[in-house]
Amino acid sequence: MRMARLTALIGGAAAVALALTACTGGGATTDPTASGDAGATAPLLVIGSLQEPTSWDPAQANEGHLAPIYQSVYDTLIKREPDGELSPMLATEWTMADDGLSLQLELRDDVTFTDGTPFDAEAVKANIEHFKTANGPLQGNLANVSGAEVVDADTVILRLDSPDPDLPANLANAGGYMGSPAALGTPEIAADPVGTGPYVLDTSSSVVGSTYKLTRNEDYWGDPLPFDAVEFKILPDETARLNALTSGQIDFASLNRAASAVQAAGAGLNQPEPFSVNWGGILFFDRTGQLQPELADVRVREALAIAIDAEALVDVGWEGLGQPTSQVFGPDTEAYDESLDSAYAYDPERAKKLLAEAGASDLEITLPISPVFEPVIYDAIIQNWEDIGVTVNRHQWGPGEAVPSMQRGEFAIAFMTLAQRSDWNTTQFLLSPDAPWNPLGSSDPELDALIAEYPAADEAGRAEGAREINEWVIDNVWFAPVMRPDTFNFYGDKIEIVPQVQQAVPSIYNFTPSGQ
Repeated sequence: MRMARLTALIGGAAAVALALTACTGGGATTDPTASGDAGATAPLLVIGSLQEPTSWDPAQANEGHLAPIYQSVYDTLIKREPDGELSPMLATEWTMADDGLSLQLELRDDVTFTDGTPFDAEAVKANIEHFKTANGPLQGNLANVSGAEVVDADTVILRLDSPDPDLPANLANAGGYMGSPAALGTPEIAADPVGTGPYVLDTSSSVVGSTYKLTRNEDYWGDPLPFDAVEFKILPDETARLNALTSGQIDFASLNRAASAVQAAGAGLNQPEPFSVNWGGILFFDRTGQLQPELADVRVREALAIAIDAEALVDVGWEGLGQPTSQVFGPDTEAYDESLDSAYAYDPERAKKLLAEAGASDLEITLPISPVFEPVIYDAIIQNWEDIGVTVNRHQWGPGEAVPSMQRGEFAIAFMTLAQRSDWNTTQFLLSPDAPWNPLGSSDPELDALIAEYPAADEAGRAEGAREINEWVIDNVWFAPVMRPDTFNFYGDKIEIVPQVQQAVPSIYNFTPSGQ
């Protein structure tokens, strides 16, 4: 009955991949090289992107769909391989102190920024200091770094206030992008990047909001990537992106909606084996009743969670292209427990009882609506909640309003898809009182203690701590996850790709011409 009812309600749905990246790291000593075959090149790679940079300042870099754009012009200190392993890039070696309070990096001595400024330890220090004060979207990458100490031209030590197990991985993300210290913080670098990367921005052939053309950096220190130029076409509209892909105007695109993925596959476009980088569901931002007093009661949050028919949403709304889950931690983490994927199993009768016990049978709540997601997703969830007696009011966000509004804590709840990260990165991203996706600063002494114990623990202790954190979050219903949606990467016959673990789109190093 419930499947038939949802089938009538839903004609298609979205599985949006916004996010990101995070991985565990370790030291390495092999020589760094960029991906690709230096002996064979192709003239142009055209990528359809649903986002564009708001600034080329490396401290303002974001992750997910924007990763290959920033990687084209900025190298990171450490490189993240497609499987998540860390390898040398601008840093050839790195060593974490036994107490976890310092990370020493040995640097390449043959790299120059595109403005002629040499890359050295002073440049690293300047970038670290700029990143920590520029208030960028991923400033938390270096939250525990108190400063950078120059040992000599090719050696720098990052000092930490407290251990950060994910610091090497964060240096393979926005925290590790290196811009010319002569340009950092200037209006010029915001409009025209100055890095050491494999490409340089061709400003004369680029149009904000439309196209960014990048040409080969002829003085690049590493092996050249296999494309002479890369073009990012900004196509936020899903239909426009799909049409450009099927007509051959672009070589690659990530699609958000299951219906679009079915259409792309039917058109004969290529795709990798199914994989997931995100979880999607309801975020209960207000766990203390600041905006919605009823949400301070865990029974109300649980009622809303178990009223959502996640299995039907996946099978019908997402064409079966995903897996139901009740966890924000992904299967490749220590925190994940397969048995907890059904912690919020669909149970509308119990949901009604919980609301009655909490004195919230007449609950009225506002659910903000983002144009990024298929309307039918909201329709299905709202119908599920109305079935247990909840009155749901809709607030429509305009384009680009959703994420800033959520991170300002303007609403008590919202539907969102976010990256499945490493254990510690998920904690810092979602759960810590100052986490970017904990905008109302929710905290609890028991959770705070678990978080505080994690960084200094040994490997076995961290694994156990991560599982305890996951269980606490589920028991206290901080979120109502619905699913892990498949990631929809499609490409034409002229190229090949290797997916990037925990990233919505491949890194720029993961694209090659067909046949190489």
